[in-house]
Order: sequence, then structure tokens, then C-alpha cells
Amino acid sequence: MNVLNHLPNPSQRIALLLPCLNEELTLAKVIRDFRKYVPGIEVYVFDNGSTDRSAEIAREQKAQIIPVPQRGKGNVVRKMFETVDADIYIMVDSDDTYDASRVWELINPVLDDGIDMVVGSRVADSQGAYRKFHRLGNNLIMTLINTLFSSCFTDICSGYRVMSKNFVRNIPLLRDGFEVETELTVYSLINGFSVKEVPLPYGSRPENSFSKLRTFSDGYKVILTIVWLLRDTRPLLFFSLLSSLLFFGGVIPQRLSNPENLFLPLVLSFLSIAIFSTGLVLNTINVKFSEVQVLARRRNASREPNQIQNTFQKAA
Repeated sequence: MNVLNHLPNPSQRIALLLPCLNEELTLAKVIRDFRKYVPGIEVYVFDNGSTDRSAEIAREQKAQIIPVPQRGKGNVVRKMFETVDADIYIMVDSDDTYDASRVWELINPVLDDGIDMVVGSRVADSQGAYRKFHRLGNNLIMTLINTLFSSCFTDICSGYRVMSKNFVRNIPLLRDGFEVETELTVYSLINGFSVKEVPLPYGSRPENSFSKLRTFSDGYKVILTIVWLLRDTRPLLFFSLLSSLLFFGGVIPQRLSNPENLFLPLVLSFLSIAIFSTGLVLNTINVKFSEVQVLARRRNASREPNQIQNTFQKAA
């Protein structure tokens, strides 16, 4: 790739955000690779309590180091969004499994087409890049989200993303761990942000480098996050499913097994109706809150050009 064809506009700040926990074997290479393909990029290393030479290597590479004492990738990403001010945000893992030479395939849709978030969908280029259960878990989560939110993603948990300033400013993040990638994807769907996937090679970690992802515990947290997000963002669907489960799994079997006992089916019926009614009320509140969010984003978007114009007038 000819880097000269992809020189960033000097007025646009492009930030590289690197979550880091004991990545001394790969951190320097990742920083050098991205600086090679994105001249002038601002590099931020978010150290999540490394006990190896990661912080020292980041200083040697003239990167800005921001400590994040609370463990968990979700805490790191939240700190990224609160700390860094830029026009384009590149977030990528520090383990050298993603291809820096393809970064402009992720940046250009944000710059040229106004896409809010571009995700590097992982295509394993070696047998050991994906662990068996990681692939299975990713496919399960991806199928669940695509079904619940009528989407067609191919990779939910990719750690290689390019995001616009508008996206970073307006996306809420609440989870602490590796489920943050799922949260980013789901919130982009429910808040109407545009998302594009670009298939990119995904390599293996180097020897003696180990993943911090715990297959079963982190997978459980991701699935639990989807349930919470469904409850918070699709309350009518969530509570309708609960109501139907209670009615068809409780009321009907009770009536069939013991027709003379009306008390328990009656109680379960009232509970089913109450749960469904809760979903209706919460759905109405959710719709109104979404309207407020859209209007607030619109006002902020219309205010920014005026602020920029005033800045130029003062400078003149």
C-alpha cells in the first residue's frame, strides 16, 4: 500500500487507542506498524495494570500512557472515550493479531461515506488464530444478536474498530469486561448509528503471548449482557416473551393437569398480564427517551459548525 495516497488531512486528528495488559512482546510492533501506515497518528496506550515492561515500552515508543486501575476491557474502553478527543478513533488490541496495513479500509468509510463505526470482521489466516470454543461462542452470540435485532453481522467480538467522533460522544457504555464489544454493536443498532464490516485477516498471537479472554465466564457475561440490553432496549419484546413463557408454561399445563384447581392458573394469568403490561409501559417510556436522545444529538450536530465558524472568526 502506498502511504502517500492515504495521508490524513492535517486538520483531522486520528487517535490510536490501545488497550494493554501485559503485552510487552507485541506492543512496540503494533505502535510502529500503525505509525507507518497512518503518519501523524496520536498513540494512546491504556495500561490496565500491566506487570511486565509494557508501560516502559510505551514510553520508549513516545506513546501517551493512561493508567486504568479498574480491571476489565469495558473499563478501559470507557476511559478511552472519556479521555481522548479526536476526529477519528482507531481501537485495536495490542497483541499484533490485526493487520495495520489494511487500516485505511476501515478509515475511509468513516471519512468519505460518513459511516459511524467500521469493524474489522476477523478472517483467521492460520489454524491457531481462533480457539475452538471462542469461535463457537462468537457464532452463538452473533446468531443471537442477528436474530433479536434483525441485523446481519459476521463478527460481534472483533477488537479492531474505527469510529467517528459523533459515535464516541454519543454511545453509552456500562459493562466492565470483554462484553464491551457486544455492547458497542448493540447500542449502535438501537441508537441508529451506521455500521459497516470489512473482512480482514486475523493472525495468531506470537509464542509466549496469552489471551486474557476466559472462554466460559466471559461468554456467560456476554450472553447476560445481551439479555440486559434486550430488557433495556426492547422491553415490549422482552416482557412479552416472559409473559408468554409464564402463560404457556404455567397456566395451560396447570389447567390441563388439574382442571378443578382455578386458583393457581388465575394467579399465573394475572402475573402474565401484569408482566405484559409492564413491557407496554416501559416500551412507551423507551420510545420517548429515544426521541429525546435523537433531538439532543441533532442539536449538538447543528451547534458544532457554529462553534467551528466562531473559532475561525476569532482567529481571523
